[in-house]
Amino acid sequence: MFEPTSPHPFHDDVVALHERCGVYTQQKLVDELLDAIGWSAKEDLSGSRFLEPAAGDGAFVVRAAARLLESLEARGNVPEVGEIEDSILAYEILETEAEKARLRIGAYLADRGFSPGDAQYLAARWLRTADFLLEDHDEHTFTHVAGNPPYARWSSIPARLRGQYESALPRRMARGDLFLPFLDLSLGCLRPGGRLGMVCSDRWRFMAFAEEFREYWLQEIDIEIDEPIDAADAYMREVDAYPTFLVLRRRPAKRETERKPQARELTLGEAGFKVKVGPALGCTPAFVVNADTIKIEAEILAPWLDGTEVKEGAIDYRGRQVIVPYGDDGKLRDLSQYPLAWRHMKQHRAALERRAITRNGAKWYRPIDKVCLADWQKPKLLVPEIAKVPRIAFDASGAIPSHGVYAIFGAPDDLERLYRQLANGGLAAALEGIAPKVKGGYTRCYKRFLEKISIL
Repeated sequence: MFEPTSPHPFHDDVVALHERCGVYTQQKLVDELLDAIGWSAKEDLSGSRFLEPAAGDGAFVVRAAARLLESLEARGNVPEVGEIEDSILAYEILETEAEKARLRIGAYLADRGFSPGDAQYLAARWLRTADFLLEDHDEHTFTHVAGNPPYARWSSIPARLRGQYESALPRRMARGDLFLPFLDLSLGCLRPGGRLGMVCSDRWRFMAFAEEFREYWLQEIDIEIDEPIDAADAYMREVDAYPTFLVLRRRPAKRETERKPQARELTLGEAGFKVKVGPALGCTPAFVVNADTIKIEAEILAPWLDGTEVKEGAIDYRGRQVIVPYGDDGKLRDLSQYPLAWRHMKQHRAALERRAITRNGAKWYRPIDKVCLADWQKPKLLVPEIAKVPRIAFDASGAIPSHGVYAIFGAPDDLERLYRQLANGGLAAALEGIAPKVKGGYTRCYKRFLEKISIL
C-alpha cells in the first residue's frame, strides 16, 4: 500500500498559507480545462498519465479519474487496478484537504463497482499528502497536467516556508509569486507533446520576476490558449484576482542543427524605448467614471482608455475618466480632501475592502498599481494586449490606459519614426515569429515581445 508523505515540517505555516490562498475551482471550469488539454473520454487515455500539483479537496482529480475510466470503457477495456494505478498522480500539501479528496475519489470508485479495498488503494495511490514544490520529480513523465495552483505574493508566504522554498528551488522559480514554481515544475514533468492546463494569474507573461522563467520556457512551449476569465466564474469564493484560462503544449524535442552566427539587429528594448502596461485598479467601477454623469474634482481625473478604444492609427475615446489617487510626488492623496471623489468611492468601499491589498494594510481606496498623472502624460504609442490583428495608435492626450493596454515611450523623434514603422499593419508584421498565437488566431502583444521588435 502506498504511504503518504509525512506531514509538512512547518504545518502551522502551511495552514496559514492555505487560509490565504486555498481557493477552489468551479466544476464547470474544471471540465472545460480538462477538455482543452485532451483528458477526455473521447480520447484514448490508456497510455496517458495525469498530474495535478495542488489538489485541494479533489475537484480536478475526481473528474480526471472519471474521464480515465470512461475512456477505457468506451474502448471495451475493463479497468484493472494494476493497469491504472500509475495513470494519475496528485499532490496536496495539507492532510485535511488531501483526506477529503481521497474520500471523494474512493466514493466515486466504489460507485463504479470497485471493491472497498481497491477504491481505498487507488485513492491513496493517486493522491499524496506532500508539498509538490519540495518533491523530487522525474522529467517528461506525464502527458497531461491540470490544476489551480495557489496564488500568493512571494513576500506573503510565511517566512520559514519561504526560506525552505528558496533553498530548494532554482532561482527562476523562487520569486514574485507562488504559482510560478508550480507552473515551472509542472512543465518540467510534462512529456514533449504533452499539454498543461491551469487556472492561474497572467503575471508570468510580463512581470520582471518571471523574466528567467520566460527565457527558460518560451522556446520549449506553444501557448495554445491564454484567455482572461472572470474570477467569479473561476473560483468557489470571491477573490481579488485576474485569472486566465491557460493551456500550454510542450514542443516535441528537435535535433540541434549547426547555426551560422548572424549580425543582430537593434531591438526596440535595446534602442531605449520603454514599454509599460496600464495600471491594475482592482475595482474598475470604483475608479473609472463617466464625468458627465458622476461629478468628481477635475484635478484628480484623467482620460481612461481600454483596448477597444485603440484602433489602428486612431483613438476612439468614449469619454471615460479614471480617478487618480496619487499625486505627482508619488504619494497617495488624502482622498477625504476631495468631497466628490470621497462620496463616490465610499459607495464602493465594501468591494474595495475585500481586495487583498486592503486586507494587507493598504488604505481601502488605493488601487492595486500606483496611478500618477505624470507617469502617462508624455506622448506614447498604445497597443492592446490581445488582438486578432495587432494594432497601434499614437496618443498625446495624457490618457491612462487600462491594464489590458501597453504603452511605448521614447524620445519624440524616435517615437515618430517607430510609429511610422509599426502603423498600417507594420506591428503585425514585426511581431510575426516573435509573439505567440493563442486560441482563435489572436496575438498576445505583451511587453516581452514588443521589446524584441527589430528597429528599422
